[in-house]
Amino acid sequence: MKIVKFTLLFSLLAAILLAACQPAPPVDTPPVDEDYIYGQDAVVESVDVLLLESFPLQARAVVTGYLPDGCTELVKVNVDRQGNEFLLTLTTRRPAGDVVCTMVLQLIEETVTLDIEGLPAGTYTVIAQDQQAQFTLDVDNLISGGEHRPVAGSNGGVFTGSDAVVEEMSVMIMESYPVQVSVQLNGYLPDGCTTIRKAIASRDGNTFNIRITTQRPGSDVACTMALVPFEERISLEVDSLPAGQYTVQLGNQRETFTLDMAN
Repeated sequence: MKIVKFTLLFSLLAAILLAACQPAPPVDTPPVDEDYIYGQDAVVESVDVLLLESFPLQARAVVTGYLPDGCTELVKVNVDRQGNEFLLTLTTRRPAGDVVCTMVLQLIEETVTLDIEGLPAGTYTVIAQDQQAQFTLDVDNLISGGEHRPVAGSNGGVFTGSDAVVEEMSVMIMESYPVQVSVQLNGYLPDGCTTIRKAIASRDGNTFNIRITTQRPGSDVACTMALVPFEERISLEVDSLPAGQYTVQLGNQRETFTLDMAN
């Protein structure tokens, strides 16, 4: 009987010691700022999606709601796409310390650009807190390489494509908090008429995909047939990302960077 009691006591002590040695679960901490307290105090009442008639199509999400008092302000609306869902996160801040605030709700209306270029045809959902809105792409919102299409409303005066040739891609990490990351692109355009219309980065999991759209006059215009070097810098949306390794991809070019801690 004593042997059984001793065995049970030893097992209990071993379990307690093992639990004490386990690492504590990670804590999702807000940005460190002595002057402000950051949070998610905005209340979303509605979400609407506007599709702009262009090619490729462009989409805007309009978020309306309110802030709890006169001291709280909306700092940023973060967009994270997961499959066919766009998740919107509203970050707020208010002064730290004892500050007198008017206890009156502040109405907000924020318009956010949704990165839908390159998405296949289908129905997509925009989610902000408990509010949702859907939109449908009837056709693939994609410009294939080398193909030129007229920009809506230009009467055929401007054509878009993807004629930029990227020779070098590098990732730069700025020493700040939150950490800021940008991508430097160096390459050339095929002639003196072609210019860069848009350079964007979209994230799918731990991979950032870079896309460059070019434009050139659609009519018969005399162009200097010489390669034109370009340098383009794109900011990556890394706020609120967890620690880990991330990949930046453009065609067959790939670069990686690491966040040592949650951003």
